Amino acid sequence: MFSEMKRLIIIVLTAFVSTAAAQTPQEEYDAWKKQARESYSRYRKQTIDDYQAFRKKANEEYAEFVKTAWAAIGRKPAVEPPEEPKPPQQPVAPDERPEPQPIPHEDVAPMPAPQPVPEVPIPVAPPTDNTVSVDYYGTEITIHTNKDIDISIEELSGEVLSAAWTALSDGRCDAMLADCLSAKKTLGIGDWGYITLLEKVAKCVTKGNSSNEAVFLQQWLLTQSGYKSRLAMTRRSVLQIYMPFDVLVFNMPYIEIDEEPYFIISKNSREDDEIKVLTAGFPEEHLTSLRVAGSPKLTYKACRRKTLRSKKYPSVTLQTEVNSNLIAYYNDYPKVSGSWDLYANASLSGEVKRSMYPKLRKMLEGKNERQKADILLNWVQTAFEYKTDEDQFGSERSLFADESLYYPYCDCEDRSILYSILIRDLVGLDVVLLHFPGHLATAVRFKTNVDGDYLELEDGRYIVCDPTYINASVGMAMPDCKKQEVRVFSLQ
Repeated sequence: MFSEMKRLIIIVLTAFVSTAAAQTPQEEYDAWKKQARESYSRYRKQTIDDYQAFRKKANEEYAEFVKTAWAAIGRKPAVEPPEEPKPPQQPVAPDERPEPQPIPHEDVAPMPAPQPVPEVPIPVAPPTDNTVSVDYYGTEITIHTNKDIDISIEELSGEVLSAAWTALSDGRCDAMLADCLSAKKTLGIGDWGYITLLEKVAKCVTKGNSSNEAVFLQQWLLTQSGYKSRLAMTRRSVLQIYMPFDVLVFNMPYIEIDEEPYFIISKNSREDDEIKVLTAGFPEEHLTSLRVAGSPKLTYKACRRKTLRSKKYPSVTLQTEVNSNLIAYYNDYPKVSGSWDLYANASLSGEVKRSMYPKLRKMLEGKNERQKADILLNWVQTAFEYKTDEDQFGSERSLFADESLYYPYCDCEDRSILYSILIRDLVGLDVVLLHFPGHLATAVRFKTNVDGDYLELEDGRYIVCDPTYINASVGMAMPDCKKQEVRVFSLQ
């Protein structure tokens, strides 16, 4: 029943029969609006009341589980980034254009099914004058609290934690939960952004207490917000949180529950810890998605400017800068393995698009789609300095497009991610990502007849465009890549 009540719908009255013959059309309309508002208010109140009743019962049952539902589970080491040797330098295309060839490919990797987004009715809480100010990546957020919120965990036992859970669930934290849910919408943050928000809120609210209180409060907020997470305690009496994701991540230790990996999100981790996990799940919990619908709305703090100039088309020169608060946000994002479509579909931030796109559109004005693709291709090939992730960061790491404009270097996957965004936004063409062993490139489905190395996919012919192959024009794939079967990633 709760799953059907999660989304509040506005009831539209389909007919209104006037009982007063003397009413004017305006009076009839005003009466209709009044009746619609009253019907919606009653429905909304009933939905919230039902949800609060659900929460009350769920928390009472969960508090009982907290007393006893703990199991010893071995923790597994973090997944290491995949080792794919990349060229230490960018290869340069020959002056002579080779004959076009078909590229052998595997089946196209299907777009992942969208995960249900946890949406719960925002609790209606009594007003409170107590607030905390949370610094969320340079953006100040005010969270209302209650002076009676006093989480005290003197020892890690089922009885103590159960009592603390019951105390948090008696309504004293509803104003805080409501503000967190509202901030999620206002900031436009996805699941991971919300997880980090709750971490910062919990630390502010429990200021002066141990980290166990902050972790416990964060876990409570996660469950009330609909997220699938598990609380754990180590033999050193430290609380931790583990969560499953919709993609594989590396550099994060994990546990397995019913063959599903749960990754640690707490920063107080030690590899040799023995842990006991609260295996009970909260009703109506949802898997966390690391896929990004867009960049969060963070306070803008300009970083240093970069000059990016195409060598073949010198007039295509841009002064770029990005939001350093957004870079800090992305720097804390889990490192995802083998899901480059996640980064490409995240697109560029609104600030960068508003700054860059008008200039690029003017530079592309009057060109046909192939010429536009060539101009953008050479800009990405030659305006950016190349260095592998291993040389720049010490390990494999894909970059969001804004990060490629920030860091001094980028490699093949970062360029392909950026180029795929530019082609879709500025030229309006479909793009796929091509994963060769140790290399990532793109292919574009042109609307006109364009020759070059290609792939025949279900929806048409895609022409290879390699943003790493210096001076290679549209349709030129690296010679070694033509001999290998490629894996294709479709994009939104």
